[in-house]
Amino acid sequence: MKISAVFSDYDGTLAAQDVPIESSNIPAEIESPLERLGSMVPIAIVTSKDSSFIRPRTPFASAWACVSGLEIILRGGKVVSNSKVSRRLREGLAYARALKNQGVTIELKRSADGKRLLGFSVDWRRSSKPSSRFIKTATGKLTEMGLCVLHEPDWPFLDVFGARPDKGLALKELKRLLGVKGNAIFLGDSTADNSAFEESDVGICVEHGQGLENLGCGFVVRHRELDGLFRSLADNDLELDLSALEKK
Repeated sequence: MKISAVFSDYDGTLAAQDVPIESSNIPAEIESPLERLGSMVPIAIVTSKDSSFIRPRTPFASAWACVSGLEIILRGGKVVSNSKVSRRLREGLAYARALKNQGVTIELKRSADGKRLLGFSVDWRRSSKPSSRFIKTATGKLTEMGLCVLHEPDWPFLDVFGARPDKGLALKELKRLLGVKGNAIFLGDSTADNSAFEESDVGICVEHGQGLENLGCGFVVRHRELDGLFRSLADNDLELDLSALEKK
């Protein structure tokens, strides 16, 4: 199968998600073949991170669907933003900031021009994991405000969005904007990626110890095997050997 585009999540997929935000990066052994691939085929990052975080860390990409698709940015400068962000997002942020005495930190998710707040994360990577009651209460309060809250048991954070994110719709729009025809792969690692797995032609889960039972991908690759996958695509003129991949 010849690949026409590569789409990928960032946290837990290309980069480790259990490190402080400022230390997050793509390992050199993965970034090097991605740079080669980026000169051959469009690569787009579909991530919950915002533009200011993700673009400096993925210079090989042709486009980015930031804040889980609430803003799409092309390398040439075109920006497509969701205009229906809840007015109660600021209220949710004020509530989250009051939780800082619980040891959590707040990561803001802003638009590319820095003028709009699109979401935020309640993050405990610098402290011990809060109790399940704390997580349930915070999730309930923020949801009552009409905000969209995403969390999985192995995530060291809550992601909060001012509008419902949909990585599948983001991937579909990226295909259109990039003029992608033919087979596209998507790499992800959580149920938040399921709609993007469904929208792709080949969905590949990057395994790093998380549970895989609820993921909508067709194939699995270990994080330590990513460099080999990308090098194989670059070395073999974008041919993907599905028989060499582990089925989920």
